[in-house]
Amino acid sequence: MRLARAFFPIAVLAFAGVMSACSSTPEKVLPDVTGDTDISVSWRTSLGEGPGVTFTRLKATVGDGVVYAADTGGQVSAINLESGRHEWSVDLEQTILGGVALAGDQLFVSLREGSLVALSTDNGEELWRSMLPSEAVAMASADEQRVFVQTVDGRVTALEREDGKQAWSYEAGMPVLSIRGTGAPLVLERLVLTGFATGKLVALDKVLGIPRWDVRLGVPDGRSELERLVDVDGAPVGEGRIIYAAAYHGNLAAISENGDVIWQESGSSYTSPELALGSIYLTLDDDTIQSYDMVTGAQAWKQDQLQGRGLGQVTAIGTQLAVGDEEGYVHFLSQVDGEVTGRILLRPRPLHINYPHQGEATNWRLSRGRDFGIRSNMVETDEGLLVYTNAGELLLLDVK
Repeated sequence: MRLARAFFPIAVLAFAGVMSACSSTPEKVLPDVTGDTDISVSWRTSLGEGPGVTFTRLKATVGDGVVYAADTGGQVSAINLESGRHEWSVDLEQTILGGVALAGDQLFVSLREGSLVALSTDNGEELWRSMLPSEAVAMASADEQRVFVQTVDGRVTALEREDGKQAWSYEAGMPVLSIRGTGAPLVLERLVLTGFATGKLVALDKVLGIPRWDVRLGVPDGRSELERLVDVDGAPVGEGRIIYAAAYHGNLAAISENGDVIWQESGSSYTSPELALGSIYLTLDDDTIQSYDMVTGAQAWKQDQLQGRGLGQVTAIGTQLAVGDEEGYVHFLSQVDGEVTGRILLRPRPLHINYPHQGEATNWRLSRGRDFGIRSNMVETDEGLLVYTNAGELLLLDVK
């Protein structure tokens, strides 16, 4: 049984500590802005229906001044980064679950039917389509020869980039209960690293697909299956020859390429760590944001004034951190001390309704069951910060 954090009411109840806020709760008090970060919208465009209440993280990707983004309805679009103008769009006629991965002149998108599609970056032409063991809710990763994708059944599959033929497949054992979600594999020179619902980070041989080492980031503990739930749901990240990864009901760890654990610190999270300016930043499962020293793992500061807001993964932009929430706010924090330096509310303009004597977010009540929050990971670019909302809008923010 896999629990989805946003598919069913039982998931929301089970993860009350993670998703304590919902659209029917009163507007929460926002912390004061203590800095002078200036945020404006450079452009905004609609990609379609958006992720909505379905739990997906449709992260966009950028290459050579072009944004490649997907919508759950099946649209894949290429958008000029500077102007927001659509260059091409194709309809795959299937629900898209994973974001768009870019490698060379190819794009890779996973579909709900359990397949991976390769598209040309020139015009979106379909190059090949290969069946996977199950559906993939995370982005694929690729090198010069192969593309690697993890599916929700605990398997990692390597496909040849040229024709989509399977090179190898690795299967990990699945526990009774896990969070519905996986991270994109981290591809190194000789290894492919990915986390599993067992609480382990596993390094696979990139050529053969056999495990070279594994590190446990979380140990099941408790009387019930829910209490014993551990899951590496976010993607591992690398800096030099060190890998950083975090687990839900587990720890944040720094690990060498040969599998030696350099340090471990408490840090239960279902997102990926963010590396910037010699520090690691992580959104914890109680909606606090923790800063760690990259070398020692020592905790530097914690921002807990955004608890209960359903925060996503933090993204570094310049000397700031950006994080979206389930009400549609993007909050900006100082990397030095975690203080809130700026904030912007992103909602579709045509649905703006003013209620007298009400807060800004209340004036954007949900309409026809639509979700105006921000769940997808944001992307730092040379032109600004890319934000994809649950309502299907892609925006470029200018941050000064």
